[in-house]
Amino acid sequence: MPRLLSPAPSLPSLPRRWRLVALVLALAAGPACADTVWLDNGDRLTGTIQSLDNGYLLIHTDYGGDLRIAFDHVKTLQSDTPLVIRDASMAHDYRAKLVSAEPGTVVLDGVRREADIVQPVKEDVPLKSLESLVRPRPFLRETSVTGHVDLAANKRTASNDTQDYSATLNTTIRHGWWRHQFNGAYLHSREDDGVNTNNLGMDYTLDRFLTEKAFWQVRLMHRRDWVEDLNRQTAYGTGPGYQFWDNELGAFSLSALLGRVHYGYSDGSSDAAYAGSLRWDYVRYFSGKEFELFTKGELMRPFEGDARIAINGEAGVRYNVNSWMSLYLKYARSQVSSTFQSLNESIYSTGLGVHW
Repeated sequence: MPRLLSPAPSLPSLPRRWRLVALVLALAAGPACADTVWLDNGDRLTGTIQSLDNGYLLIHTDYGGDLRIAFDHVKTLQSDTPLVIRDASMAHDYRAKLVSAEPGTVVLDGVRREADIVQPVKEDVPLKSLESLVRPRPFLRETSVTGHVDLAANKRTASNDTQDYSATLNTTIRHGWWRHQFNGAYLHSREDDGVNTNNLGMDYTLDRFLTEKAFWQVRLMHRRDWVEDLNRQTAYGTGPGYQFWDNELGAFSLSALLGRVHYGYSDGSSDAAYAGSLRWDYVRYFSGKEFELFTKGELMRPFEGDARIAINGEAGVRYNVNSWMSLYLKYARSQVSSTFQSLNESIYSTGLGVHW
């Protein structure tokens, strides 16, 4: 007759007092992984402090996304990791953690930079003495994808019927030492039965960082126009670049390229020349990323041929309604000065943007 196996003995349960200790430790460990902001009305917010600029503190939370807080309503705050901090006198830069202190103050625990001197610091400072702070971005990080799409459409019926459409795409993929950027734009403008503007432009840029700031750039651009006599532009080049800054408050880079440019005309003729160009890319955020000022473009100088100088760029402002939608006002200019056929085009647009 088979013998029945007795059930395996169960592990003894923890005593009640140890269960309470484990629960308290678990609850205490949760908020410790987040930055904390205490407000003067008694509320407390936990999340990730992103930046302080123009009197607004930006904190990212899992439950509410990006929250903008007037800094004069902050009682004190703390961070789990060091932040880059500048005081109101603009004389001191800190790389320090924020440690909560008495209302209206905070402890800076890290290092202070003054001129070429770096020294440890742990001091209690008034909140009103802080001008700005940003979260440093790690240089080597996993793949990140950012970008936006801007859309605009306008139709007007009066003595003349007009229709205007525009769509632009800008996206950046960053992985370690490499950065890929793709830009595309389509513009179409019609008045009655005549088309005033109809063009498509695309460019791809590859940056290979040599240091945290310096990079080597390779770029390819193509533009097609179905209205102007100068109906084709293709350019490619390579050269050094420099990233002056890139943080939560904005970014600015310059690059100088040497390459070749090709122009095609509606009569079937073409022109090509070696060329040098200067490219820029600037963005600056204000009031906790609520407003954005941006400009990017290229100034190109062919060394030979009919073309003398070429400018292609844009500038504008953006109001970020929330973390993914914005309203924008933009001015774009494309100009090619040539002894044969020239191009001079200015586009003003406003519309809706979606960013990620």
